Amino acid sequence: MNSENRKGYEIYALGDSAITIEFGKNINPEINDHVIARFKQFQENPIQGVIDLIPSYHSLTLCYNLNDVAKQKMGLASLIDQVRLRLEEPILVRHDSFKLHEIPVNYGGKNGSDLLRVSQEKGIDLYEIIRLHSEPTYRVYMLGFIPGFAYLGELNKALTMPRKSTPQPMVPGSVGIAGLQTGIYPSFSPGGWNIIGHTEYPLLENGMPILQAGDRVKFIPLNQL
Repeated sequence: MNSENRKGYEIYALGDSAITIEFGKNINPEINDHVIARFKQFQENPIQGVIDLIPSYHSLTLCYNLNDVAKQKMGLASLIDQVRLRLEEPILVRHDSFKLHEIPVNYGGKNGSDLLRVSQEKGIDLYEIIRLHSEPTYRVYMLGFIPGFAYLGELNKALTMPRKSTPQPMVPGSVGIAGLQTGIYPSFSPGGWNIIGHTEYPLLENGMPILQAGDRVKFIPLNQL
């Protein structure tokens, strides 16, 4: 796999119809800010043949129409050259342009059935788990495995839990934790995260995600158990 490493980024092919620009190796807010800024740059000034942009924790993937790119002079090499030129352009990385979502949560109960187990395994009082989970303002680092599922971080280290070994059915609005992340299942899906609560907050509108990479999320507890 060919790659380029210049000025803090690496470009490599991802299959035969996408390339990935990697800006780092770690989950880091500053790196993610840069990913989001470049994502918006490519959105506002599209490259011919690129049909989708996928930001993640520390990389940006450009999906392209193979036929369109093949018709261009030099093909994929030309596309990569255009990407390099864009990456030479200065961009403004803003920290105050995000959208804040305040999401009400009912903790515990039948739709938060793992809360008690998490409390027992971590040796933390139920009320303290709720406080620790709802205290931060989380960053939407990326959208993941199903439409509208946002990976939020970082979770307080005291609440770190491994994923379940066997995925279980999830109902829409299930609020879960795994590792240093928290997230909300937007639709019926199997999942392995530890479910500690539930929200009625809409995560999809006409099939499109409400939460976007770079947004912020604040959980608002609705109950006192």
